Amino acid sequence: MNCASMSRSHLEDALGKLLATIPPEAPEAIVKHQFCKPFLNALGYENLEIWPEFPVGRKVVDYAARKNIDNDVFIHSGANPYVYLEAKGRTENLIEGHSDYARAILQLKQYLLAPQSQSVQWGILTNSAVTQVFRKHGKVVYPVTPCLSFEDSRGLVRDVTKLIEVPKRSLVIAIYNNKGGVGKTTTTLNLGATLARLKKRVLVIDFDPNQGDLGDALNLPPTNGKLLSVLDNREVDIREIITSYKFEHPRMEEPFNFDVVLSDRELVNEIDEIKLRQKVRPHALLKALDPIKDAYDYILIDAPPNWRTFTERVIYAADVVLIPARHDNLHSLQNAATAIAKLIPTVQKARSQTGNAGPTVLPIFLNNAHKVPEAQLRLMHQAIARIIQENRRGGFDLTSYFYPRLKRGHRDLRMIYIPYMAHIAKADFHHVPAAFASNSAFEQYLNLAKEYFVQ
Repeated sequence: MNCASMSRSHLEDALGKLLATIPPEAPEAIVKHQFCKPFLNALGYENLEIWPEFPVGRKVVDYAARKNIDNDVFIHSGANPYVYLEAKGRTENLIEGHSDYARAILQLKQYLLAPQSQSVQWGILTNSAVTQVFRKHGKVVYPVTPCLSFEDSRGLVRDVTKLIEVPKRSLVIAIYNNKGGVGKTTTTLNLGATLARLKKRVLVIDFDPNQGDLGDALNLPPTNGKLLSVLDNREVDIREIITSYKFEHPRMEEPFNFDVVLSDRELVNEIDEIKLRQKVRPHALLKALDPIKDAYDYILIDAPPNWRTFTERVIYAADVVLIPARHDNLHSLQNAATAIAKLIPTVQKARSQTGNAGPTVLPIFLNNAHKVPEAQLRLMHQAIARIIQENRRGGFDLTSYFYPRLKRGHRDLRMIYIPYMAHIAKADFHHVPAAFASNSAFEQYLNLAKEYFVQ
């Protein structure tokens, strides 16, 4: 029977029966040729919508799939693939932290980020015992599920189908370091402004009520109880507290703009941490953002420089975490390492227990780091080497977070950075993001956006 004539329920049943026949030690070839196409059929793809051994440049991903559109049959045109599936043998350990898993993820990411993969939005990794789903948003690839077991194959198929058929538009970015004074607010504003100049729909959120610097930088006052009401009362919609910020200039054909959620004075008054945790549950911000995730391409959240209730809620709501640090501030480097190795994993574990993954931590970048003297660079690299060594003894390798360009056999210790720019302070006095007011600042933050987010 052709899969096009079979109901989704029958396809799910067929997959369940097939799983029972796959040997416990099945090699990759068995998984690839016996399991993967029926799995994609169960996810809703017909045979003419599935291309095995799909070419990605000089490499080949095991399967690509895309729904047929009118006369554009995917198996004939191969145009605009939507999902990549990479198969591994059951002998390979796809549990996070294992070397097999790390190699498989790196391989899948290389396929997803290849120039030929612009249209691809999803990556699936499977060995027929477990599977994990990854989202590609621009240049970011991040897991949206933990490793899921096929013990409940019907439930797994339905959960994965729902994810890939109805994706949310936005990427939620938390800007965080456990150390203050590293430029989190400046990064949030100017990265958001840069993405807005690229015609992206952007929302920035000030979730640091003790300072409220983001709203102050835009000359917008904090609210009184509005954000707390959204977090504490499910009947209050976050859309009711969104403010628009617009920058106009006589020489501009059209204004630059993005949306803002301002800080809340009432959150400052909630000094009792226990009561605050009861009011603002771990998933409160995540749930509050859900209704607006189709309205924005990027949602950037300025998190407080500590590890208390507000920060934990921001990290819990995020897809990815971007960490600024300073080359001349040892504590900012140490605190970034602590956040990555010890603090954020507690949120990742809590999210995985709900059937979701995340957030993914992006490589650290240096703020105000242009033309750093060689002596200062040596000191910084020595400090980073000690930080990496200390955390490696605890079982966590931070090397790629500090040195994302470092490859085996190539000692490349360049780090991602934003240079010092005096006109950022000048723009702040005028309550304008520097990326709006200065083309030089825009170019620098555009480089940052291209490094992490946009292809």
